[in-house]
Amino acid sequence: MKYLTPGPIQLPDFVIKAMYRQPAFHRSEEFKQSLKSVLDRISKVYSGTPVIMPGTGTLAVDTMVYNYVNPGDRVLSIVFGEFGKRLTASLRSRGAEVYEWEVQRPPEPEEVDDKIRKMGEVKAVALVHNETSMGIAYKQLAKVADVVKSHGALLLVDSVSGMPAEPLPPGIDVVATASHKAFMAPPGAAILFLNAEPAARSGVPPAMDLKGYLKVPSTLDTPYTPPISVIYALEASLEYILGLGLERYVEMHRERMDLLYGSVKLKPVPEPRFRSNTVAAFFVNDVKSALKSLRDAGYVASAGMGPYKDKVVRVGVMGDVTREDILKVAEVLNNVA
Repeated sequence: MKYLTPGPIQLPDFVIKAMYRQPAFHRSEEFKQSLKSVLDRISKVYSGTPVIMPGTGTLAVDTMVYNYVNPGDRVLSIVFGEFGKRLTASLRSRGAEVYEWEVQRPPEPEEVDDKIRKMGEVKAVALVHNETSMGIAYKQLAKVADVVKSHGALLLVDSVSGMPAEPLPPGIDVVATASHKAFMAPPGAAILFLNAEPAARSGVPPAMDLKGYLKVPSTLDTPYTPPISVIYALEASLEYILGLGLERYVEMHRERMDLLYGSVKLKPVPEPRFRSNTVAAFFVNDVKSALKSLRDAGYVASAGMGPYKDKVVRVGVMGDVTREDILKVAEVLNNVA
């Protein structure tokens, strides 16, 4: 069975072999060398101070919210899918004054500017870069970041299923992501990139407090037990990604997505200009039948989420995915249309 899901993904054998060993003591020099290797490599993927902590993408997003938003802060949350709603829920759990702006597609930078002007002062704008539930990517984040900065607010971005296969402009204040999607490693590591000092005044759980992680790149001494086996896997996957080159890695996923959308006859969920590089989404008449047919052919895909649960099939193209896999998945979906 091969996994073409939104994540966890089909891991290459070399990644599985890299993590298949006795975990070292996390205070040992042996482990610190692996951690240093990963931090050095991941720093080449995106700007800012990298943080790798035990957890998944959900924890990375919650950690971002609790470290950069205080109770009572006015926050604009841009929502165009289920993970945008989860981000809003995290902000509300923090006690923020949240304005949830629900839209059908990523808004234009001018629309974001107009929305903030109408709201008045905001402390932060929070959004999803790659909306896993819809196969939609926010392609205009560079201009959006400029708009948010012009209003003196922080930009908080969930890129759990995006980076490094879906490009991000440099210098976003905080990016939350995870190991088990386009970073091509197993679940277990919550990853953040920090380009602004944490703003929380209080109320951050100790294990989520980013202040304890800011010195890790220089000391290699983690505040708590890190996801050791995932670190080993990231060491291998990052070597592969950087060996290809980030531009080629992005292009490789774009080529896969072009092939998939070009081969499947079903109606796509996203407009072409909003298509994610990592997750495709198609409308189908019978989701259960489509997923069963894919399993019978040796592939695991995913149903939609929320109101699209029984209307959409999602296909991930991250990890060990070949041209032949994509064409076979397309053939199956076309036969169940």
